[in-house]
Amino acid sequence: MRIELDEINYQLQIDPAGFVARCDDLYRARIEKAADLVTKRMSQSRVVLLSGPSSSGKTTTAGRVRDALKARGIFCHMISLDDYYRPKSEPDFPKTKTGEPDLEAPQALYTDLLGEHLSKLDRGEKILVPHFDFKRQGQAPEKFWELQLKENEAVIFEGIHGLNPMLTDRNPEATRLFVSTASSVYDNDVEVFDRVWMRVLRRIVRDYNFRGASAEETLGMWQNVRLGEKRFISPYKKYAHMTIDSSHAYEVAAFRPIAEPMLLKLEEHPQPKLVDLILEGLESFIPLDSALLPETSLLKEEFLPKEG
Repeated sequence: MRIELDEINYQLQIDPAGFVARCDDLYRARIEKAADLVTKRMSQSRVVLLSGPSSSGKTTTAGRVRDALKARGIFCHMISLDDYYRPKSEPDFPKTKTGEPDLEAPQALYTDLLGEHLSKLDRGEKILVPHFDFKRQGQAPEKFWELQLKENEAVIFEGIHGLNPMLTDRNPEATRLFVSTASSVYDNDVEVFDRVWMRVLRRIVRDYNFRGASAEETLGMWQNVRLGEKRFISPYKKYAHMTIDSSHAYEVAAFRPIAEPMLLKLEEHPQPKLVDLILEGLESFIPLDSALLPETSLLKEEFLPKEG
């Protein structure tokens, strides 16, 4: 999909608050459409597999789909695939070419356990949902919890590997959703801001605000993140029943006042060409004060700190 730069800047000049509201309404309509699909397929499977690349808005989107299902009378549980992570200390934990633990590989998860749980849930059987403690980098059995789907209940498994055949082959009837920034920004026929760059901005701002990571650190991980996406995520998006576009036409303008100073301060870093392209693209957008974004905005939910 494409978003027109002239329209963005025009709307930001005449009615920025109204423009933000209309963009949020469009995202909300996509959520409702996804909830309709899950509802329609409940007789086939009560399991939903939701996937998407880094910083696509998976967690918030999964939560919004859950809320939309609740409004339809379907109680929905949410499970993060991150809770199925294996400790990096295990001897057969996957490695990158440089010998570092490869957190992007599906083998970093207990895939056999996941497949078993998916099958059991649709059969109405009870499972013990694990919990991964990122501080101690290991499973936390004291936080495991039991789940058995009752009538008119569903469960969303959310994570980057949600559409990997290691999971979908174990439950082929599960509803499969893919979340991504699917819209680039164009000036007539010239692309001025690529949809992948939106995710770079999202991740830089999120990592700084919530993970204490600098822009240099985030950019240092980006190459391996992209390699993981191309190997383990993108090949399977075509098997989704629906793609949810999480792009918001106002988001580059909202990120500009925050991300641009961070990028301009960079000196030596591993992605100079990418940063130059992003900075050049940012100059085309009228800045938007993030204070105009409602607290329910996807950007506020996952990437920007809430006021107060």
